[in-house]
Amino acid sequence: MDDVMDERLPDQEMWVKAIVARQNEARWKVTDGNNTFEIHVEQDVLDRLEQENLKITRGNIFRIRYYIRQSVKNHDLSSQYVVTEILEIKKRMKQIEMPWTIQ
Repeated sequence: MDDVMDERLPDQEMWVKAIVARQNEARWKVTDGNNTFEIHVEQDVLDRLEQENLKITRGNIFRIRYYIRQSVKNHDLSSQYVVTEILEIKKRMKQIEMPWTIQ
């Protein structure tokens, strides 16, 4: 018989940068500056973002509270990062045109 394990690890916090974040989808691609990985955003978090009219877009840096769900099935290990809260958002700066030209 194969070992089966499904475990929720303790909550943690970290800063991540959005690579792909679609507001109506729960799977986003982010980086922590060293590694690129997918996060699963809980529906309550997506609902709160919508209610507060906040959007996470490519390039935004944000701090998340999350837990890792690790599973082992048939000797294969998998980890899923599950976001339970977005604590802070730093919007990416936009380049704007100045109303004058330099000559």
